[in-house]
Amino acid sequence: MRLVTAEEMRAVDQAAINDFGISGLVLMENAGLAVVRQAEKMLGGLNGKTVAIFCGGGNNGGDGLVAARHLFNRGCDVRLFYLTDPDIFRGDALANYTILKKMGVGGVCLSESSRLDAAKTALYDADLIIDAIFGTGLRDNVSDVPHAVIDLINESKAPALACDIPSGLSSYNGKAMGAAVKADATVTFGLCKLGLVLPRAKEYVGELVVADISLPAELTEETPARRELIDEAYCRRWLKPRDIHGHKGDYGQVTVIAGSKGMPGAAILAAGGAARMGAGKVSAVLPSACRSAFTACLPEALVMDVEDDVHGEISADSGRQIADAPCDAYVLGPGLGRSESAQNMIRELLPLLEKPAVLDADALFAVCGHLRLLKNAKAPLVITPHPGEMAKLLGVSVEDVQANRISVAEGFARQTNVVVVLKGAGTIVATPEGRVAVNVNGNPGMGTGGSGDVLSGMIATLLAQGLPAAAAAACAVWLHGKAGDIAAERSSQNSLLAGDLLDCLGLAYQALEIQ
Repeated sequence: MRLVTAEEMRAVDQAAINDFGISGLVLMENAGLAVVRQAEKMLGGLNGKTVAIFCGGGNNGGDGLVAARHLFNRGCDVRLFYLTDPDIFRGDALANYTILKKMGVGGVCLSESSRLDAAKTALYDADLIIDAIFGTGLRDNVSDVPHAVIDLINESKAPALACDIPSGLSSYNGKAMGAAVKADATVTFGLCKLGLVLPRAKEYVGELVVADISLPAELTEETPARRELIDEAYCRRWLKPRDIHGHKGDYGQVTVIAGSKGMPGAAILAAGGAARMGAGKVSAVLPSACRSAFTACLPEALVMDVEDDVHGEISADSGRQIADAPCDAYVLGPGLGRSESAQNMIRELLPLLEKPAVLDADALFAVCGHLRLLKNAKAPLVITPHPGEMAKLLGVSVEDVQANRISVAEGFARQTNVVVVLKGAGTIVATPEGRVAVNVNGNPGMGTGGSGDVLSGMIATLLAQGLPAAAAAACAVWLHGKAGDIAAERSSQNSLLAGDLLDCLGLAYQALEIQ
């Protein structure tokens, strides 16, 4: 599903009007009707219901006016409130305001705070509230009367339905701008706005409905928007059933370079993620101290015979041996440790690799201050930092990363020519070309040791099977989140372990109905 910014949506609307001759009145009418359909769904019928509608002075308010007209005609007691003087309406919104006046549907202007009691009284016995105060063009924090009205809406026991976006919510980053309506449902028009799907917006958006308002398919499909939601449809574009004549040589070989004396589990989980994702072959490069535990837990995988250095870690001199061995994609870093020896091994190995690689955990630590190793890589790279690792790579605070997740991931991908998988709630996949995919499945129970190791192996398998780096990362992220949701349903978020993701990955695949 395409995700657009406010500016991109405006461009699509204008193209529909100017290039295709679709009247703005038609678009507004269809938007208002979509709100009415959702209102009927929420109320189970409209006749005799009381609906309070709050309208701002722009086109979002005009959408609310269209809804008011149809609800009135369907037998609703419509209580209309204007947050600005109705005389400021222009264009399509003015046309709809004029129609309502001629129909005898009046309203109360709340431009003065002394009139807020009228709204409070109306909300007391309302069956539904429709929020049409601010649209996607809001630039400044909400204050004064609009802030007070939003507080009244949020304090009301009546369910709230937002037109296009909950008023006060940023359409770009999903943050509340001073205050925002906490809607039970949001009907967004034409294309989904980016901010609506981001995690911090969840408590404001409620049920999200993307409504068709008769925009030409040519416009919506060819919009230059470079962001999309990772969902089942996205994954089905890339993940296909296995060939009935296929064999293990057709499904890629993944080499996992991971583990250290105290952390064999990271290698096991990363290799397990690769195997469960469907790799034809999985091999591991491990310190000798990890090999027995690894083989006992994952007998399906091979173990490459490389020498340890004097510290009992993978020797940096093994780089050429690793790079020359048969392989279609690599995982570097889980559980390797941060000793000077381990870090040097990663730095020596990276320039030698000629097949795609996923860098996670300690491999990310190794390239801090050595970002040229990423930019100069011979083959595609995917990095999978959590917010703390991303902050370390950039030399900023975790708070800076979390406050600007999309722009941070976009910027680093462009700077280093890698695909960035910025993990956390609402994982972001960003490409060097400026494309962004957002994932919204998964749950807090996945915030547990080893979960990221599983993901790194999953991505590597799809790379080994020939998917482009961005698609491999995005599909693996969705399946990883889906497996986490299935695991949580089977037990609980609190008890979820990284190994549970491996157990549920097959069920996540089944959800795609591709096999």
